[in-house]
Parts: sequence; C-alpha cells; structure tokens
Amino acid sequence: MHQLVGDAYKEVDRRLGDHIRIAQMVLGRLLSISGGIAAVAAQGVSIASINGNGYGSPYAGQTVAVQGLVTAKGPSGFWLADVGNTTSVGSSGIYVFSTSTTVRGQVTVGDIVSLGSARVALYRAAADTDNIFLTELTSPTNITVLSSNNTVTPIVIGKDRPGPPTEQYTSLDGGNVFGFPNNQSQLSTSNITLQPAVYGLDYWQSLVGTLVTVRSPVALGFPNTYGDFWTHGDWKVTGKNKRGGLTITSDATGATDANPEAIAVGSPLDGTRNPPAAANSTGLRLGSTLTDITGILTYAFDTYRVLPLTAPRVISAPEYNPVPTEFSSNSTADSENCSTLTLGDYNVENLDPKDAHLPVIASHIVQYLKTPDVMWLQEIQDENGATNDGTTSAKGTLDALVAAIHNASIANGGAGVNYSWAQVDPIDGTVSLICGSQWKCSNGIEPVQNGGEPGGNIRPAFIYKPEVLEIINFRQGTANDSAVVTGTGSNTTINSRKPLVAHFRVRATNATLWSINVHQASKGGSSPIEGDWRTPANGAIEARVAQAKVTSAFIKTILDADPAANIMIAGDFNEFLSTPVAFDPYYSVGMRDLDVVVNRDPVERYTYIFDMNTQQLDHALVSPAIWNSTKIKVEWDHVHVNTWRETTALRASDHDPSVGKVRLCGAAPQACDLKIGNWCAAPLRPFNNQATCLTSAAICKKQGDECYRKVPLLQVPKCVAYTATCTKNAVYCATSCSGTKCSRTTFPKAGLKGNCQSIYSYKFQLPVNRRSMRYVRTVKRLFRHVKFYLTRLYDGITWWSLAICFEPEPTEARAERLSGAADKTYS
Repeated sequence: MHQLVGDAYKEVDRRLGDHIRIAQMVLGRLLSISGGIAAVAAQGVSIASINGNGYGSPYAGQTVAVQGLVTAKGPSGFWLADVGNTTSVGSSGIYVFSTSTTVRGQVTVGDIVSLGSARVALYRAAADTDNIFLTELTSPTNITVLSSNNTVTPIVIGKDRPGPPTEQYTSLDGGNVFGFPNNQSQLSTSNITLQPAVYGLDYWQSLVGTLVTVRSPVALGFPNTYGDFWTHGDWKVTGKNKRGGLTITSDATGATDANPEAIAVGSPLDGTRNPPAAANSTGLRLGSTLTDITGILTYAFDTYRVLPLTAPRVISAPEYNPVPTEFSSNSTADSENCSTLTLGDYNVENLDPKDAHLPVIASHIVQYLKTPDVMWLQEIQDENGATNDGTTSAKGTLDALVAAIHNASIANGGAGVNYSWAQVDPIDGTVSLICGSQWKCSNGIEPVQNGGEPGGNIRPAFIYKPEVLEIINFRQGTANDSAVVTGTGSNTTINSRKPLVAHFRVRATNATLWSINVHQASKGGSSPIEGDWRTPANGAIEARVAQAKVTSAFIKTILDADPAANIMIAGDFNEFLSTPVAFDPYYSVGMRDLDVVVNRDPVERYTYIFDMNTQQLDHALVSPAIWNSTKIKVEWDHVHVNTWRETTALRASDHDPSVGKVRLCGAAPQACDLKIGNWCAAPLRPFNNQATCLTSAAICKKQGDECYRKVPLLQVPKCVAYTATCTKNAVYCATSCSGTKCSRTTFPKAGLKGNCQSIYSYKFQLPVNRRSMRYVRTVKRLFRHVKFYLTRLYDGITWWSLAICFEPEPTEARAERLSGAADKTYS
C-alpha cells in the first residue's frame, strides 16, 4: 500500500525558511545537550577545542571564554574563526547566536574579538530529532574588539583543502548508506572521531562554522520553495551524468555511492535571493553553472549547507532538449513468427480528468515515447480527483487520457492512436481518521486505503493498442481479488489489487506477455541522508520487502507453470537497486532489471531528482525467457521530459517516463509439405514399423480430406494429387514393412514419368469413393488439359493407381475457362 505522502520522496518541504528559524532562535534553543554550568578559565579555549574531533562538543553546557576573527554576520548572530593554524580534525569556526541587536552591533567582519563568556550549546529544533546537532555559542558577554580590518580569507574547497570524499557518508553506514536494517545507531551518541579524508559527513562537519568558497558550482536540480539548491564545485565527483547531475550508483560489491561530495546552498546572508528556476538562460536547474559561491558552511534543516555572503548568478543553463525515443513498433509477424512491441512506463502524478498536466502527459506519450503498444501507468486517480465523496471509478480519467493521446497524435501528424485501458478500482479511501492538513499521519497510520492525495484513490493502470494486443480471457477483477495462476491460459488477467496483472497476447504471432504493474509503498517517513540516524531510516522498507515477496511468489507460480513465460514487471518501486533486500525476492525467481540487461550506463539510470541525487525509483524487470534469450531482443531507456524541465511548474510529473522495445516470438511457423493459401499439410512423421507407418499414412489421408474442404476450387487438383500420394504411402506400408521393421523410416518420393508431374496411388473407401469421384468429374470438366489414368492394382482391395499429367493450355482458353471460378470453394 502507498503511504499517505503518495510518492517516494514527495517533497512536502519541512524547511521553514530562515525567517522562521529566526523566530525559533528568539524562543530559545528548544533542545540542547547540557552538562554542568562549569566556567572555563578566562584565558579561553580555542574554537577547534570547543568543536572537538566528533559530532558533539566536549564543552557542551559549559561557559567558556573565547577569542576569534569575525568572518561573517547574519540576522541572528555572527561567526568566529580561530586566529592561526590548528592541527585539529574538527572545525576551527563557530556560530555565535544572539538575538540582541546591541551585541551584533558590537562586531564587524574583520574584527578580532574576545568573548568574556559564552555558553556552549548543541542545537537542533525539537521536532527534528533526526538532524545532526550544531555546536554554537550562546549568551555572549563582555565582548572586546581587539583589532579591526583584518583580512578574512575563505577556505577554497578543492584547493586549500582537498575536495570531499565521493562515496561513503559515515563509518556507521557499513559501506552502504541504504543498507538494511537501518536506523541502528546515531552520530550524536556514537562518540566517533572524524575522518574527513574518508567520509563525506565527517568532511563537512570538519568545516562547520568556517568561511568557504565553492568554485565553479554546478546545480544538481531545481531550487526548492525557499530558494535552497544543491551543487558541487571544482573538485572530484562521481556519478556524473551527461546533464550535469550526480546519479546514485553502486559497485560490484554492492557498496552504494550516493554522492556525499555534494553541498546544499541556503539563503544568502545579505538578504539577496538565490537565482530562481526559470525557462530562460539564467534559470537555475539541473546542469546550470554559477559564479563562485563564498559563504559560511553550516548545518540546518537536515543538510550541510553554504550560506552565501551574497547570492550567486547563473552563468549558463542547459536547454530543454529531451531526446525522443527511436524505438519503433513492428507488430507484423516475421519469418520466425516474431514481432517487435514497444513498451512504456510512466508515473503520471495524481492524474485526474481536470488536471492541467493531463494534455502534457498525452503529449509526452506521443512526441517522446512514440505511443508504445502498451504502457504501465501509476497514480491514476478516480474521475473526480481529490474530491473525497466515495467515488473510486477511474473511467473518466482514463477516457480523458486516451482521448488526449488520440488528439495529440493527430496534431503530431498521425492518424490518431486509439488506446484501450484496463485497471481495478481500489477500495475507497474515505475513512474517519483525520491527520490535519498533512498527508502523512505522525503515528504512521495511512488515512487512505491506497495512499496518495486524500480522495484521489490512486491506482496503476494499463493502456494498450487493441489492434496489436488483447488481454487473454479478460475478466475484470475487484480490489478484493488476488491473482492466482491456474495455468498458462489462466483466466486471472486483471484481478489483482496491487500490483495489477494482465496477460497479453500479441495478435500477429500469438506470443504472450505477462505484465505486472507496481506502485510500491512510499519512502515517506525516511530520515535525511545527512542526518543523525545511521544508516538513515528508509521509510516503509519493510512494507516494500513484503510487497516484493508477495509479487515474486506470484511470478514464481507463472514460471512453475511455464518456465518459458515472458514476464515483465514495471512501475514505481520507490526503491534503489542498491537496496538489495528490496529486490532479492525478484532476483530469487529469476527476474533481472532491464537497465542491467541492456547494459545502460549506470550514471544515466535515473527517473527522479531528490536533494543532491538523480536517482532511479522506476524500474522494469524481466523473466529469463526475455533476458536470457538469444532470439528475443530487448531495449530500455529513460526519457528525461521532467527532470530536465526548466521549472517545477512546467513538469507534468515528478517522475520521468521510461520506454523500450522487445521482440517476442510465438510458436515457430509450421513446416509444410504442401501449402495452399492458408492451408498447410504438416510433414509426415517418421516411422520404424508397419503400425507407425500406417499411422503416418492415416495422418496424410486426414490432411488430404481437410484440403478438399479448405482450398479454393481451382486448387483442388493439388488436393487430389496429395491424397493420391497418401494412398501410395499406405501401399508402401503394406508391401515394404514387416511387423517390426521397414526398409525405410520415411516415405519415398513419387517418381516422374514422361510429361506427367508425378504418379500417385489413391485408396477409395466407400464413403470417400463417391466424394472422390465427384472431385474427379469436377476437375475433368474444369481442367481439360489434365489427364487421369485409373488402373486396378490387384483384386480384393479397392486400390487404384492414379497418374496426373499436365499439358499446356492456350492462354486465351485458360482465361475464358477460369473466368468467374477463381474464388469458388468445393464443399
């Protein structure tokens, strides 16, 4: 089931903005660690000593005297740095919090000051228990300016200090920041020593409170509501994709690289605003380059971030130029009885008939996905959207979508694509539980049955081209049904709740495809990747694992019944491949991820952006019949119509769609000894004794009788000739085979004699005799150039030898004779 937040990482932004943060500060630090109120000697301690070598201060709760250089000022305090070098691995900068304008007015950037006393506090907001504590000084008194106009020099990251580590976040993560089980320890209580050369969070923690410069920053996504955005600077990075983002990747050992080298950029200290997202060359979006950023590195709102002294400017921004797929469908059967289908997957983000983004979704399907033969869709809402009145039907939504696709395909120069659709109405989400204005309840209970926007009743659905595909033995299921496989021709096609299952048949080839459409539980409730809990809490991972186990068990029942079954499961899995526990159930039954199968570049495997990472939540997995076949060919790609968009308002969805093609094959074409139109005489079976010889001859006779019924009248002589061959075969069985042995295991070829095409034997039995003679008379009348020679072979058995000879006939006579007879069938 889906969490109430609806989709993975649905950004209901908890960040309150600096103006609210100031109000919190005015109310006091709501949660801090304090010890005794012991005073430290007046000569003071260094800032590096106050910060210590870990994630907490050894002086927490104590009053200290301190001296330092003022490096920056903010609306609620100022920052100090140690004067001179320090050998500590901890930070040599610190924030001095004060709401007093008098106190703040006593200092200026460039002053070296002494604080007669200040209290060391570890701060995080009371509600943010998953955040890292920020060491700071509060209640400063006896401020003395020792000197002014001193040079303030920032630390240039990547130059004055090596760049940040690129793979691991902390030593508590066990090599995989998305490992399971998670939330097993906390930085605040683990008493670890910083290793800034090895771990990303240790690196940023060692710079908290200092003035830094990020050179040549590149934006890693959109700014959020408050103008915050993620970037990396002129230092080594990993996971770099062609657009300029950083993609979550993993190595062969399963170790995950989630890009700890990235840094957030918060609100500028001088009140200017960071560049906005915009559909022009100065817009801030994925891949935009900016001027250097100099500011204070701090921790706030669950991330390490730089607070610029003033807002940077955008130097360049990539154009919106997603590449349409080149995959095309060919649903006509080829010589191997195979055809190529195109496939698509798209989370359409709470789609209802009145949504402004519905025609944009339709345009994406037409222009960029090229109207796949079948599509997996997620987050289809009921036909009145968020109105919470008990409606669950999505007919209006899907009818509106397929109509929009039809119109868009005409506008795009096509003939007008007409999709059919299939889905299951979920249980209505209207319940008595109320959770205020937030979609996710604080106690973790889902107020709606299927997750998503209240009243929307989101569900997965298929749209497909009915001229290309049909659902086998379609039977509409309900939300309370569960899918059961009863064999390869199962009637259980659209009768599961979540996921949705359909068994498609390709009309041209009779090849089949089991299609499973998933939208697994949301990551809502996850803790921040740069938070106190290690490894970070992965919201609802237990639910996703349970869903994977149920779905993979269903897949196993299909494969047990038909090991060669073509199966594809696709949709919004709300999980990364680098969380093995969430995909092991699928792997255990033989499924493989399509990006891996087609060897897609790992850095280009993304359908979503959250914080610093381009990432893949949407996947497709296929069965061995597809991924392990040399005959079946498959391709898969992601089309970045949304993650490359210039603004969030211009996106049709928070997910990118995916598209691919697969060559599926039906049963091999039947070999034919004789083929007349659509009728085919199958090759006769080999034999090894008289009984099996006669069985094969009888099959020949049966096929000959069928020939008379199914071929056009003008082709009847071929049936007579074929049937005569069967008679000769029967004679061969009687004369050349003993009870247990034949001189040959296949029938001899008929010989040619003179102008005759071949000589055949034909056995007339009473019910067949009259019918056969009718054929002979009909053929003699229509084909005067055909000569028949009937000779009794031997007494006691009604066997006849039949020779059919063809003589040339004048073209004019043939045309006159055949006039009007070409389409007749004898019966």
